[in-house]
Amino acid sequence: MNLLAVDTSTASCSVALFNGDRLLEEAVYTAGKTHSRHLMSMIRNVLENCRCDPADIGGIAVTRGPGTFTGLRIGISTVKGLAVATGAPVVGISSMAALAFPFSLQDCPVVAMIDARRGEVYYAQFCGVTGGVPELAIQVSVCAPETAAARLPDHAILVGSGAILYRKVFEARCPRIRFADTTQHLIRASSVGMLARVRFNQQDVDPVGDLIPEYIRKSDAQIQATGH
Repeated sequence: MNLLAVDTSTASCSVALFNGDRLLEEAVYTAGKTHSRHLMSMIRNVLENCRCDPADIGGIAVTRGPGTFTGLRIGISTVKGLAVATGAPVVGISSMAALAFPFSLQDCPVVAMIDARRGEVYYAQFCGVTGGVPELAIQVSVCAPETAAARLPDHAILVGSGAILYRKVFEARCPRIRFADTTQHLIRASSVGMLARVRFNQQDVDPVGDLIPEYIRKSDAQIQATGH
């Protein structure tokens, strides 16, 4: 099965194509411009380079959050459009799980953090792996970096834009904490695809109409509308 995987949940954008368990190609864009300007061209280029017609896509995966509200909407709406056009089933993947996936075999907790802006981070802790998927030990939440620092175990790997941005806060709380290498703080569509393969193999897919972003917190518009 040809599996197309997409991530637009943070400032970076990534697209990958798998055939079975083989990664055919992956493209990563880090210039920070609005994803709507380049996502479709990235998908088109990856498919063309792999000589894969859109009609040959057997499944599509996309990160559903948390992350930037605009980025999530762009990625999910694009994938839903492709799913309707091609008839391919879809799965939504946690951006935190995708961020932690490359560290699944580590013998210590992995803490994924994404910059949530407003002086906060999206936070999730994983420990071990079950069925090829990082095991969630502490549920995804949004909090101040100081609150996240207080939750950190003494030995853990921190990864993600939130870990980079507030590194000094975390080092002050846990001097022995480890940080992922510079190149590992991006969410990769290849990780999204690997996680999605597990669900497709279990025939666990999401109805296209039910695929919506998982924001974790209210948007600015919702806060202004409700007053809190």
